[in-house]
Amino acid sequence: MRILLAAAAAATLASAAGAVSFVKAPYGTLAPGEILAVTFDAPPAPGFTVSGNAGVYSGAAGLIPGIARPLPGNPSLYMSVRRTPLETAIIDTPLLRSVSFDVGSLDPTNLVRFFGPSGLVASFTGSALAAPGVANGSGTDPNANARFLFQFGATPVNRIVFTSGQNSFEFDNIAAGVIPEPGVWAMLVAGFGLVGWAMRRRRRDGVVPTVIA
Repeated sequence: MRILLAAAAAATLASAAGAVSFVKAPYGTLAPGEILAVTFDAPPAPGFTVSGNAGVYSGAAGLIPGIARPLPGNPSLYMSVRRTPLETAIIDTPLLRSVSFDVGSLDPTNLVRFFGPSGLVASFTGSALAAPGVANGSGTDPNANARFLFQFGATPVNRIVFTSGQNSFEFDNIAAGVIPEPGVWAMLVAGFGLVGWAMRRRRRDGVVPTVIA
């Protein structure tokens, strides 16, 4: 399921080079143009790497007290970042214009930070992502178990870091809107130019292009 971020109520954090906005949505929601890049059930998409010392757990195994709580309705693998011992999850990516991921049992001290080539772009605690009292660590409250979609405006990111001030920060199904590299843009522009040239030549030669619905 996809939604237009502009149509949703958004919270915005101002930054030096623009603004980072986010919306909360149901599990499975992707922003337009995003690809599912990291699921923990398969190798990450090309250009994406996962590092750090956080653990990957099976939703089918159920609650592991003090370590991990599955995301509601998700029996697949997911990642949990603990406070004790201190754990960190790092997702390195191509340049991104947007990111979205599922979160489970959101706590006030859960922390996600976004970095770009020049350093920190934005950071959000569980309390900042949810209304006061909503980031309550509940494994069933729909307000604490949702998907968050971030747009980075004029400041793209290429690293996401998850940590937590208490046990634990669970997340899964990271999707991303990748900004094409300059070489890819050049290929796209060249491709469009060739298509336009071919269509103009066919018209000049009296051939009407056929459109297949």
